[in-house]
Amino acid sequence: MNFVSPRKRGESVTWILLVLFAAGELLVYATAFYPGAMGFDVAYQWWQSRGGETTNIHGLGMTWLWRLADFVATGPGVLFVLQLSLLLAGTVLLAAALPIRRIGKLALLLLVIAAPVGFVQFSAVGSDVMLASVLCFALGVTVSAANGARLPVARAALVVLALFFALLLRKNALPAVFPLLAYAIHAGRKSRSDLARFRASLAAAIPIIAVMQLGSWMIDYSVDRRVTIFPSTAVWDLAEVSVRANELLLPPGSYGPGLSIDDLGQALVPYANTTLFAKTRAGMRQPFLGAEDPLNDRIRDAWVGAIVRFPGYYLDHRWQVTRFLFGSKPAEWPHELVYYSDEYRYDTNPLVVANTTQLHGALIAMFEKLRSTFVLAAWPYVVVALMAMGAAWRRRRSVVAQGAVAACASGLLYALPLPIVSPSTELRYLTWTCLAAILGAALALASNAGRIEAQTQV
Repeated sequence: MNFVSPRKRGESVTWILLVLFAAGELLVYATAFYPGAMGFDVAYQWWQSRGGETTNIHGLGMTWLWRLADFVATGPGVLFVLQLSLLLAGTVLLAAALPIRRIGKLALLLLVIAAPVGFVQFSAVGSDVMLASVLCFALGVTVSAANGARLPVARAALVVLALFFALLLRKNALPAVFPLLAYAIHAGRKSRSDLARFRASLAAAIPIIAVMQLGSWMIDYSVDRRVTIFPSTAVWDLAEVSVRANELLLPPGSYGPGLSIDDLGQALVPYANTTLFAKTRAGMRQPFLGAEDPLNDRIRDAWVGAIVRFPGYYLDHRWQVTRFLFGSKPAEWPHELVYYSDEYRYDTNPLVVANTTQLHGALIAMFEKLRSTFVLAAWPYVVVALMAMGAAWRRRRSVVAQGAVAACASGLLYALPLPIVSPSTELRYLTWTCLAAILGAALALASNAGRIEAQTQV
């Protein structure tokens, strides 16, 4: 007769409960939001996947996913379910591996989906949300092997593939991917407790991430038309500094005849660059230029010159962007800065029927009430990430604590360049930063719980 130990039986029960709980969350959330809201950028990527001209403005990963999804069903529903499934699968793997009570594991599953920013952002389909789901899945796979002798080869390959795909989803994913790759390499080593080995894992991650990024760039060259991206932000910066300095600093060729400071001022808004290119009476040249266009150099030189001449005005503008990016948005601003509720139709894309259930309507009404409050701001998550990272660093010899450091560092590094490069104050840009803070805090608390339990047993 074969006997199953109480410990093994308890682990099996925990796994069953976690999977059932995650399935229930998926069902309820999908009832409220399926097929997932879709903004302009996502609709444009869908159009590209259906035969439209591809560019390097967005990562190709999302375009590829659209092509695969359309084999199953038309519309964003497949991607909506995929991003939720990756999020919940990663969280189940992570929760099951943590040395905490079963109720704590279930609480983590609930918190990941119910924390305000994530709850709002995952109601829509998009590359920012998909990136957060993929990174959560990669972290969960890695942490699930933290108590084993080493990370199995199959799971290690799965993590590397997930992290490589993350680079294809978002142009700025590199800072988020590197800490998770280093942690995965460390988890794959036979001996992981020595800090010198952790530093060696960081060093080993550098050439690997370089090869992955190079591969991403090479794939990027397969698009129909390559353009430069940063001029869209640089021109916005130049326009804002021009208005503050009362001097036209934009280079000739970037605007139409008769552009004035007053014309610039009436077209500018503090939350996004899009109105600058749509509402000036004189007209503005669209900012996504060909790589060989000489206007690129003129815009770059004018941008650097404006910062050197008027550093205070530039920093004032960028500080304003930062405050509204990480903080709450005024109620009179467009709600798309915080959440999407509709199905944007671009060009020849098929019509998508939006969710019209009463539950959906009630939740959207709640989003609207909360969107101008700190509840839907990113800065509390940044604070949590910093605190969790500090707590985990004190216990950094623990592999679980190292996972907390990696998760928090990934989210914080991802957010770090945004005050300089962000073309708007949309909350979606910080989806991974907020989710990483929750996962990092859970890992930090679990590493402390495991240490206390070990001391009690001794």
